[in-house]
Amino acid sequence: MFTITYLEEKILTREAFKLAIETQESCKVIFSSSQVEDYCHYYQQSKQPPDLCIIADSYNYLQIVQVIRAIKAANTHTYILLKSDAKFMKAICYLMKNGLNGIFFTDEPLIDLKKCARTRTRFNLSADKAKLITSNVLGEINISDLNYNSCPLTKNEINFIQQCSKDLSYEEIAIALAKSVYTIYGYRDRVFKKLQVKQRAAMVMTALRRNYIDL
Repeated sequence: MFTITYLEEKILTREAFKLAIETQESCKVIFSSSQVEDYCHYYQQSKQPPDLCIIADSYNYLQIVQVIRAIKAANTHTYILLKSDAKFMKAICYLMKNGLNGIFFTDEPLIDLKKCARTRTRFNLSADKAKLITSNVLGEINISDLNYNSCPLTKNEINFIQQCSKDLSYEEIAIALAKSVYTIYGYRDRVFKKLQVKQRAAMVMTALRRNYIDL
């Protein structure tokens, strides 16, 4: 049996989501709650941690961090999934830095929860790959083949993106990194191609989402 816990503030949504999960083979919600304190207490008392924990982002993010830490203290191997519409990517990046290891988009079909948890899949993906996985209801795509955890960026390119997040001009970035402006433009062009973006802001957001840089 693949066991799941679920924390959701809205009762109707929580019950509907539980039913959707349990229609999958061998999945069972063993604990659900709307109270953060009750949820954390469950982990302190539980002798057998679940395979997967799902947290809704209807709570404030300090509460979600509290839940993440309670889960991690009980078992570092339990997979944590954020039930989110991903509107606030900066806040989601903050949660990922505090131990969140999954993002779930509510407007997509259910992903294969069992496979993702058992293979320790991380969801710090570009939006196109996240959509590809969450809509993969027929299972044609092998998630491990996407190679999104490998870092295609060099150290210099990562340093360049980090400077871009400070809202510096390219000339100022060249001075900060002790490089020529032409070298900086070269970094920009290569990073745009590797991250498949066309704008500087999109480059920084993509790098944040993939944990290449910190703010």
